[in-house]
Amino acid sequence: MPRTDESKGGTVSSMPVEPLGLRQRKKQEAMARMRAAARDLMWDRGYDDVTTKEIAARADVGEATLFRYFPSKLDLFLMVYGEEFEKVINACTELEAKLDSSGGKPSSEDFVQRILTSYSMFAELYVRYPDLAFTFVKESFGSHTDVAQSGLAHANRWFELLETIVDEAQSSGSFAKVDPATVVQNCHALYVHEVLRSHARGLASSELPHRLSHRLESLLRPLQVLPKKAWLQQLENI
Repeated sequence: MPRTDESKGGTVSSMPVEPLGLRQRKKQEAMARMRAAARDLMWDRGYDDVTTKEIAARADVGEATLFRYFPSKLDLFLMVYGEEFEKVINACTELEAKLDSSGGKPSSEDFVQRILTSYSMFAELYVRYPDLAFTFVKESFGSHTDVAQSGLAHANRWFELLETIVDEAQSSGSFAKVDPATVVQNCHALYVHEVLRSHARGLASSELPHRLSHRLESLLRPLQVLPKKAWLQQLENI
C-alpha cells in the first residue's frame, strides 16, 4: 500500500523496486564491458587500427555477440565518444547553473565569454583526442542507425544550452535580435569546420581552441549591443 507523506500533502509509493532479471543484468554487464573495451583500445591506438574481433576478445564476448548489441564498429565508437561529449555538456550545464545562481546582471561581454568558455571546454576534448574527435565529426553525420541517432540527443542538449545563453542575452538587450538557433548553428559550424580543416592541413591540435575562439569572436561580437564607438573597437580587436 502507498504511504501518505503528510508533510508534503501527498502519497509516496513504498512498493519495492523489482531487481533486474538475470538476463537483463548479464546484458547490461556485457554492454558495459564492450564499451569499456572499445574505449581502452580506440583511445590507445585510434579508431582505424582496432578491430571488432579485438574489442570482443577484450570484453570476453564473441564477435557475433558484439554485433547483436552494436550494428558496427562505428556505432560502438559513436556511443563511446558520445559519452565523452556528454561529460562536456554536463560540465557546461553545471557551470551555467552556478552563474544563474550567482545573481547580478550580466553584460554583453559576459554573454560572449559564456559561449566562448563552453566551446573552449568542447575544444579541449579535441585537444585530448584529435584523431578520435575528427572521426566523430566526420562519421557522425553519415550514420543513421539507432545508436548513431542517439548521439543527436547530445547535440540537441548542446544546442539548447547555448541557445538559452543567446536568448538570455537578447532578452536583456545585450545581443541583437537574431534567431538564437541560427546563431548557435553557425557557432557549431565553425567548430566542425575547424576540426576538419585542422586535420586536412596538419595544423597543431593544441592550437585549435585559440583558432576556434578567434573565429567565434568574429561571429559573436557583431551581435553585441554597444555604443557605436565601443562596438567598432570590439571589431577592430578581433
